[in-house]
Amino acid sequence: MSFARSVLRITQAARLPTTVHSATISHGLRAAPTSLARGYATLSPHTPPPTKPYEVFDEPAKARQRDRAVLRVNEAVENEGIELEMLDYLREEVADRICERIEDLKIPPATIVDLSSHAGQLTRMLQDIVGDALHPSTEGAGVVGSEKRRFIMVDSSKLALERDGDETFTYPVERIVAPASDFLNDPQIAPLADKVDAVVTAGGLHWVGDIVGAFTQIRHLLKPDGVFIGAVFGGDTLFELRTALQLAEQERRGGIANRVSPMINTTDAPSLLNRAGFTLTTVDTDDITINYPSIWELMADLRDMGESNAILGRKAQVSRDVLLAAESIYKELYGNEDGSVPATFQIIFFIGWKPSPNQPKPAERGSGKVSLKDIL
Repeated sequence: MSFARSVLRITQAARLPTTVHSATISHGLRAAPTSLARGYATLSPHTPPPTKPYEVFDEPAKARQRDRAVLRVNEAVENEGIELEMLDYLREEVADRICERIEDLKIPPATIVDLSSHAGQLTRMLQDIVGDALHPSTEGAGVVGSEKRRFIMVDSSKLALERDGDETFTYPVERIVAPASDFLNDPQIAPLADKVDAVVTAGGLHWVGDIVGAFTQIRHLLKPDGVFIGAVFGGDTLFELRTALQLAEQERRGGIANRVSPMINTTDAPSLLNRAGFTLTTVDTDDITINYPSIWELMADLRDMGESNAILGRKAQVSRDVLLAAESIYKELYGNEDGSVPATFQIIFFIGWKPSPNQPKPAERGSGKVSLKDIL
């Protein structure tokens, strides 16, 4: 099992974790040829037809990938002394930025569902963030006024949910195994419909084919005026790796296989939330660039994060000659002077509110009392 083991050097202006990985996180423009940076592939015409609408990914395979990733990480922690933070760095960075948005809420939510929670990286941070608003009640519990606060973690991988013990959380957590694409039909989640104050997610929804359907289920889960705050990986994520693999496979095999997951574009995110019935939507993006020693450490970390390819019709393996060609292309097009290679992760953050009669509404057309012409 391969991990990057040096210290993370922070160079971007945004607040980031201090030590976690053998990579450099930087924020800013990337020096990449524009003719290649957007040339990634989508679904192959040879992909077998889905058995149900919007089926793009092999979700059972994705759950197995995450289970195997947890087993590998646990083995490395036990046998090699690897710290979990060395592989949680990306999830924790995204979770940290979501917590900044949670802090802006005037009223801390009482019931929080962490969708695609993995091992609870976001839930742990949220418990620290909202801890000041909690009043100790019975042992290990918290109440807001007279209401008990609940933290519910939902993920398709049982091993990921149970990776970290209860002692790592400040307050009790509930764990539910359910797929992100159809979680509302789970018998443990169905009773929560219209009773949840906030649904959060720090990643994982990029593996859902029917993203509007998932957003709609989230809206049904929320109380009126409940909030959905989350993040997904956008279409520019890993554009360097995508380009290198495509060019290498085109050169060595004369074609491109299904190795690229379709992702949400920044221009699509607002309409997806609106189509799901959310109001007062907010969308913003951020690029996180991490420098790896080589393409091999990048792919090893993606595997051990449980983020391997799970698209339908994918090839099980990549031949070694294609990977060697991709490594050379990656370094030639995007490599740094010190020999490392950058990997860009585009994060799309969004906030949406479930409609409620007491929400602010725009004034009626023609009701203005001041002329814009007079102001200008």
